[in-house]
Amino acid sequence: MRYLIRPKPHSDESLEFYMLRVARQNGYSDFSTFIKSIKSSVTTFSSGRFGSFLPQDISSANLHHAQISSRRRIDMLRQFADLTGCTLSELLDICLARGAVTFSKKRVSLYRQGVNIPLEELRPLDEIPVCPLCIKERGYGRQLWHFRSYTACHQHDIALMQHCHCGASLNMFDQTFSDTCHQCGASLLEQVALASEAQLILSAWLAGEVIDHLPDVWLSHRWGLVHWFRLYIAPADCKAEDSILSYFKAWPNILFEKLKSDCAKTTELAVLPADEMTFQDVFGQLLSVSCRLPGSALSNNIVLRNIVRFLFEEVIDKGSSLGDLAINSIEAAILLNTTTEQIASLYDQGILQTKHQLKSSQIATVISPIFRLSDVLCCWLASYQSETSNRRYLVSRW
Repeated sequence: MRYLIRPKPHSDESLEFYMLRVARQNGYSDFSTFIKSIKSSVTTFSSGRFGSFLPQDISSANLHHAQISSRRRIDMLRQFADLTGCTLSELLDICLARGAVTFSKKRVSLYRQGVNIPLEELRPLDEIPVCPLCIKERGYGRQLWHFRSYTACHQHDIALMQHCHCGASLNMFDQTFSDTCHQCGASLLEQVALASEAQLILSAWLAGEVIDHLPDVWLSHRWGLVHWFRLYIAPADCKAEDSILSYFKAWPNILFEKLKSDCAKTTELAVLPADEMTFQDVFGQLLSVSCRLPGSALSNNIVLRNIVRFLFEEVIDKGSSLGDLAINSIEAAILLNTTTEQIASLYDQGILQTKHQLKSSQIATVISPIFRLSDVLCCWLASYQSETSNRRYLVSRW
C-alpha cells in the first residue's frame, strides 16, 4: 500500500516537518492517528516487529533518538519511504543522526548532510519558530529552524516567528502549513518583522553563506565557533548575535588581547612565583574548550591555531616566562594533537621530561601538571608537525 498523496522530501526540510506534511496532506489531523494508520497499513509479516518500535510521538521519530536498535529505526524509515513513494536514501538525507565526533567539553553532536552540529543547539519541537514567507512559497518547514542560533530567515530578511499576535503558538504540532494562524485566522504575512542586522548576518553565515569579516571555514566549524564563544567568551549571553559578530570581526587580535590580559591579571594578583604556576592558573580551561570545534588539527581549528600561535610567539620567539608554566597530560595532548597514552609513551622514552623529577612513589595522573609548556612546544616543533598541524598554519590566512 502507498498513500494517495506522496510528496517528495526536500533537501533542506526536516524529517519531522516532512512526516507531518505527509500526514496532513493525506487527511490526518495529528501524528498519533497517522502512526495508527501506518501500523494498520504494513503487511501481516512485518507488522509485529515494525509496529513495536514505531515512535508514538513525533518528537522521537528522528534517527538520533534510536536507543536500543538502530536497525529497527532504519527498518521503520524504509517502510515509511515505501508508503510515501520515496527512496530510503532520500529520507536518510534529511534525518538527524548522532555524530561520531564530539565538541569541546564532551558535547554530543548531531550529523546531517556532512555537517556536525552541537546537540545543545537543537530546539524542542514545540518551540520551533517559522518563516511565514517560506511556508507560503515552499509549503514546508526547514531544518535550520530547529537550531537555536538560527534566528532569522536569511532568504527573506525577517525574524523567525513563534507566536501569532493573538498569542497562539506557531509550532509544528498546532500550526498547519499555511500563512494564516490556526487559531484566529489572521494573516501571518502581515505580522512579519524585519530581523536585526546581527541576526541576519549570523543566520546567513550558519547557513553557509560567505560573509565579509567572518571566518570562511567549513560549516561544522562555524557551529563549533558559536559553541566555543558561548562556552568561553560569553556563557551568560543568551542573545549573543551582536557579541559574536563584533568578536569575530576583530579576530584574531581580540583573542590575543584577552590572552595578554589574562597573563597580566594573573601576574598582578599571583600569590605563587611564576615558575610554580600552572597553565590553568593563567588561562583556565582555555585548551579544553578549544580543542574540538569539532576538528582538532590546526588546519581546521582556527581557535586552537591562534592559541598555539600566541604561545609560540611568547614562549619560543620572545622567551616569555609563560614557558615555565606547568601543564598536564591532557593539555599536552591537545597541543601535540595526540592522545594522553602517547604523552605517557613520550615520557617513558625520555623524549618529554617532567618539570620536576618525580619521586618513585609519586603517581602522576593525566590531570597532574608535571610538564613544562616550553618543552611541549619544542617537542611539537621537532617531532609533531604534520600536514594538518604544522608551523605554517600559525599565520592566519584570513
